[in-house]
Amino acid sequence: MNPVEYKLARQDRIRQILVDVTVGVVTNLLVTALAVVARLVF
Repeated sequence: MNPVEYKLARQDRIRQILVDVTVGVVTNLLVTALAVVARLVF
């Protein structure tokens, strides 16, 4: 495996991790927001 391929693969994995983290955070925020709205409405 040459260094360029290795670097690209690592960037890809880092991007995947960032996407996973972002999705998790956004999901948590949405769930929290929905819970707050539900509490206000009901």
